[in-house]
Amino acid sequence: MEGWKDNVREAATCLRAAYEDAMRTGAFTPDDLDHRRGLGFLAIPVGVSMGGGQERPGNLFHHLHARRVVSQAILRNTAIRRIAGHQSACFAMLAPKLHRMYKEVLGDLFDTYPQLERNFSNSVFPAVSFNCGPASVCIDHADFNNLSFGLCLITALGDFDYQTGGHVVLHGIKKVIELPSGSTVAIPSSLEVHSNTGLKPSETRYSITQYAAGGLFRWMAYDGVTAKKLSSTKAGKKKKNAADGPEGQRWAEGLSLYSTMESWAQDHEDVKIAK
Repeated sequence: MEGWKDNVREAATCLRAAYEDAMRTGAFTPDDLDHRRGLGFLAIPVGVSMGGGQERPGNLFHHLHARRVVSQAILRNTAIRRIAGHQSACFAMLAPKLHRMYKEVLGDLFDTYPQLERNFSNSVFPAVSFNCGPASVCIDHADFNNLSFGLCLITALGDFDYQTGGHVVLHGIKKVIELPSGSTVAIPSSLEVHSNTGLKPSETRYSITQYAAGGLFRWMAYDGVTAKKLSSTKAGKKKKNAADGPEGQRWAEGLSLYSTMESWAQDHEDVKIAK
């Protein structure tokens, strides 16, 4: 890809500057560097999500103006936007049917609720986390609020030796994946406990992760109400059961959206025909 190395360097510079600005202005504090996904690095989530007690889909809102300034500066960066589009294109290439489902369902979500703000015009994902370092190394975790059969796309950035550190560790299937700066990996982050291996003291690592909350898909499937509210009436329970289907059906439907080696080429053709 033309200019990709320069783009990767520019994106890393952007995230490093975001970290420095966040600390200098007090938009974020050292206390914000420790969280459930890791210790000692700044993570800035931006976009549309649902979960954690939210009663409807909403924009992930940073109440401090200084935080919004930092996050919006990242979103406007051309190199960051190019990586976001690259991740979405990788998703479409790898799992064309699943990508089409994201595009259709989440496209309907944004059309129905115009107050929701897209991060990127070139990506199907509604949310992103910018891991701004300076040494973004995740501890063991799974992202349970994400769509259970969905994928999240992770692109590594920074100056580190990918053969000695910064690997993506998938604990369930016991795999360790080298992820050089500028490379992208797709993982089922809701199901698979994952982490990163450590870095040398002098190294820097940043990452960009796009994802989608499962609650957004449930909200659309339940015609704009929560499962709790839908289950509060007899008619609502009937509607919810119809949307969910028999036990295991939704899971089977999710698996059917993945391609096999044998079906991959035909799946791409089918998606093209359906457009």
